[in-house]
Amino acid sequence: MKNLNYIFNGILGVAVIILFVLHFSGNTPSGEVSKSQPAVESDSPGEKSSNIAYFKIDSVLANWEMYFNIQEQLGKKQQQLEADFENRSQSFMKRVEDAQYKMQRGLVTRAEAEQLQQQLATEEQNLMGLQNDYAAQLQEEGVVKNRQMIDKVEKFLAEYNKEVGYDYIFSYSFGGNLLYGNDAHDITKDVIAGINEMYPPED
Repeated sequence: MKNLNYIFNGILGVAVIILFVLHFSGNTPSGEVSKSQPAVESDSPGEKSSNIAYFKIDSVLANWEMYFNIQEQLGKKQQQLEADFENRSQSFMKRVEDAQYKMQRGLVTRAEAEQLQQQLATEEQNLMGLQNDYAAQLQEEGVVKNRQMIDKVEKFLAEYNKEVGYDYIFSYSFGGNLLYGNDAHDITKDVIAGINEMYPPED
């Protein structure tokens, strides 16, 4: 059961936020920027200047109501799977103890004892398979939820850019490709306010 807890906690603690950060940090520029930001002028004569901005992923997630709602949903799913697995594990252990009791006291024939051992071995394998299935199920749900959030951010930025007309919007995370950004081009607050307004958390 401890192994299952470690797997579940590892998946929940990492999957959504890591995939979200990697998606934006590894992307090519997606095409937008902030309402309050001035254009960045090009130094080359005749070259078109570009409007550029960025937002901080960690800050967006830390203030996005939908993200916390999704974390809560995944947490409840984890608890349900853990409870089901715990019940199945306890039931299996009772059958093991019962079989041991019968064999130790000679309450079953040798053939019956071998049959019990084979049945319990099969049940143990099934239980281990179920543990892996539950972990994979939770991981898949985390990945899907992550993609849903990414999709909503991209849709928001597309709408946002219709008003501001920026050329590029970058994302920032510690250790990512963007190593420096002028605060004047930081649209994190706009993104936080916009996605919370456009996409309120679902019950």
